[in-house]
Amino acid sequence: MLTAPATPHLKRSHATMLVLAVLLLHWWVLAGAPLWWSPEKRQTLRPQAMVTRTIEASTPRAAQVPTVKPNRVARPPADLPKPPQGQVDAKEQPSSSAPTQPDSPSFANPQELADLTAPVALPARSASAVDLPPFKRAASNASDAPSLTEVTSFKAPASTVLTYRMQGQSKGLTYWATGELLWQQDGQRYDAKLEVSAFLIGTRTQTSTGTLGPEGLMPTRFGDKSRSELAAHFQRDKNIISFSANSPSVPLLKGAQDRLSVIIQLGALLAGDPARYPTGTMLSFQTASQREAEVWQFSVEKEETLQLPYGSVVAVKLNRSPRREFDQRIEVWLAPEFGYLPVRLRVTNANGDWIDQTLKGVEKASP
Repeated sequence: MLTAPATPHLKRSHATMLVLAVLLLHWWVLAGAPLWWSPEKRQTLRPQAMVTRTIEASTPRAAQVPTVKPNRVARPPADLPKPPQGQVDAKEQPSSSAPTQPDSPSFANPQELADLTAPVALPARSASAVDLPPFKRAASNASDAPSLTEVTSFKAPASTVLTYRMQGQSKGLTYWATGELLWQQDGQRYDAKLEVSAFLIGTRTQTSTGTLGPEGLMPTRFGDKSRSELAAHFQRDKNIISFSANSPSVPLLKGAQDRLSVIIQLGALLAGDPARYPTGTMLSFQTASQREAEVWQFSVEKEETLQLPYGSVVAVKLNRSPRREFDQRIEVWLAPEFGYLPVRLRVTNANGDWIDQTLKGVEKASP
């Protein structure tokens, strides 16, 4: 006897379940993906519930004098200590009172509780970004930060569009994405835009706009957008960097960059005077994300020949080594052939997750 084929309705149901399962799997993997522009992960303090109690002082009991029996000498009773006014007699506490929770801190007012939900000073990343008991922001504590790099020679790359193939690992699973870096400049102003797209996940965009001046790239605004956008504003008239995420403003240091412009700035310095930056040279810049700012320090390493999806490319490697427990390791390769723009960039998180961004195509940007 022939078996009737499965109904179309059942097949559609199976297909729908399969698509939902794939979407959930992609979301779970990429939720913790170490995208290179993302701040380091930090510990978040959990606010504790505020408990209030009303305690009434008990009325001191009068000392009772023992009755003296005839023919016996009564010993004077010992003076009973009187409890201080307002002190609670533990034995007389009402059983209905809320129990004390010694492990739960109390707060003087709701504002203190609200403060715990704000980003921890970096940590608040540290960054300390990402960046955990709260550690100091490099931007706000210059004594803990390395000396900043002075710009003596600078050559901005020509307007260019670079496309990338991206592969990463998160929570033990491998994923892929595509990226595009659009760099435009007219000699006075610049615009940079990095867009990363992952199948079934969506797009994340990072932008940096500013001027070209005596400090090289001088950002005025940095934006990071997935569902909504958060931004950092470089207020040079006030010498501060402010954040739309309600993070506290930080002092604006000389040569300050953002997480996108800093990569272009590194290449522009090398292009301006390659001999000034031999192997072992350290380059340091205050670097702002959408929530905070800290000093990033890169070491110049040797030149390498890379085999990329684009082909064989010679590039100079720079490395940002972690200085704190939750810092990211950032390795970037800048190619003289393309004005020292990045042809490869690899980011590794403290937990071992990583993403590798490799050049796939290059073309001249339209005006």
